[in-house]
Amino acid sequence: MDREDRREALREEVTDADDTGMIANEELIAQVETRPVVPREDFHSALPPGHPGHATIDKLHAEMRAQSPNRQAIEAHVTHLRGIPELEATIVGWWEKPAVQRFIGDLGQIGL
Repeated sequence: MDREDRREALREEVTDADDTGMIANEELIAQVETRPVVPREDFHSALPPGHPGHATIDKLHAEMRAQSPNRQAIEAHVTHLRGIPELEATIVGWWEKPAVQRFIGDLGQIGL
């Protein structure tokens, strides 16, 4: 098989894989695996039991794991949590991580 034949065979394999959804599924898996993790336990442990901020932490975590995360909702949860003195430094430290900012920026660009 010469170079051109191999290239054509590869093109056909990619097209076939795309028709089956394999490429799209791999992209989705890669996206989910690279999502930043909300350190829920750290956030929860910084608050006293019964604090209303616990619900917001859970909402932030759920939004970050959603199939189609909403950037505005994530930002609203983070803003709310930053206003809680016991969480401010922890939230800011997480929020300013490059992986988190890249994820949020991607949400804005691709409109997930």
